[in-house]
Amino acid sequence: MKKLLSTLICVIGMITISNSQCDTYQIYESFTSTLPTQGGTWTSNSMIAVTTPVRTGTHAIGFNGAGDWVRIPQIANPGVLSFWYRRSSNTTAWTLNVQTSPDGTTWTTRGTVTAPTATYQQYTLNIGALGLTNVFIRLIDARGSGAHERYVEDLSLTSTVTSNNILIPFLASCSYTLNTGQIYNVSDNGGPAGPMRTGYANNVNRTITITPAESNKKVSLQFFQMDLETGYDSLYVYDGPTTSSPVILATTGTTIPSLITSSAANGELTLKWITDVSNVGAWGGFLFEASIVTALPVELTQFEAVGHPQWNVVKWATASEQNSDYFSLESSIDGETWREIAKRSAAGNSIQNIKYSWIDYTQKELTYYRLVQFDIDGKFKIYGPIIVKKSSTNKTIVKYINLMGQEINPLTTTGLVIEVFDDGSIRKVIR
Repeated sequence: MKKLLSTLICVIGMITISNSQCDTYQIYESFTSTLPTQGGTWTSNSMIAVTTPVRTGTHAIGFNGAGDWVRIPQIANPGVLSFWYRRSSNTTAWTLNVQTSPDGTTWTTRGTVTAPTATYQQYTLNIGALGLTNVFIRLIDARGSGAHERYVEDLSLTSTVTSNNILIPFLASCSYTLNTGQIYNVSDNGGPAGPMRTGYANNVNRTITITPAESNKKVSLQFFQMDLETGYDSLYVYDGPTTSSPVILATTGTTIPSLITSSAANGELTLKWITDVSNVGAWGGFLFEASIVTALPVELTQFEAVGHPQWNVVKWATASEQNSDYFSLESSIDGETWREIAKRSAAGNSIQNIKYSWIDYTQKELTYYRLVQFDIDGKFKIYGPIIVKKSSTNKTIVKYINLMGQEINPLTTTGLVIEVFDDGSIRKVIR
């Protein structure tokens, strides 16, 4: 039975971010017992990590004297800086300056926090509006007196330019519309891949739905890390817009999943992240990249033809179809002049494996086949050609029988079939 780590229960699970879009971060920190490291190397002088009071996560960072500071990594395109702050029971006034520097040496104050209360308040500063590039950002305690700590929690730097953002932690249930060419890097809310480097949160139950901005596109996921507590913490991927959609991934443990691409009609994928009550050990969590790929109207998995003395059997199969109308099967004796020999209705929209077949009662020694797939809007795609060549030395099948010697119809019989040739020989086949 797992040991219950009561000090880690519920705090991060209490995050309540309610927005229609998933937040995108250049940096996010829900602080742990070590100095922050998300998004690169942070530096500080006399910062402390405390377990109380915290807003979320397991720790807050504390400024316990004038001149204490913490500095985030250099950011190419800074955006909106946001963090939560409060003081301890000491009532002495506190001033916290937000500063930027091009080199980590010369600092300019861009904003000031004053008169914090004993409960957490949020401070936001749009550094991106200053037009700065390649800057360090520092928070420095500038109070004149007072020995008690002041605390900062949940620091984030969010760019209004989506392509600037490098990490989106799994902090809340939300939805996100992904544009073609955009990369959406998603991590758990802890572990080396995520904002909390010493383990993801307990009691997590969050869902993200990612939808392509264009209706003819599909969401695709490429995983780079998977390190979950086996049997206790799980990640699910659903092929569609809700958790009622078909499950295409249910994973726990350390096996990195292969590439996943939506086959839903509108190209969405929904992810559900669940953890139990105690995260024993510093599990690495997960990291994946979401991107958009062009939807294939039809994903053809088979197109082949088999020659028999009296006919040819042509088969094709699809793994998924989107707005498909019908298939036209064409044949040719020279590979240049084609005629339609069959027309089969398609599935329209499907994520199931569907098999099609046609028997061409031809006795020609050489026949070409090609398949033309038509969409509902009239667009089409040609597959093939493939060739069936019958050898003139082939033996002729004169009848088909079962094990009891009874003659059977090979087109409607499955299982063991015995082919009887004109020279008296037989061949057993499984159909």
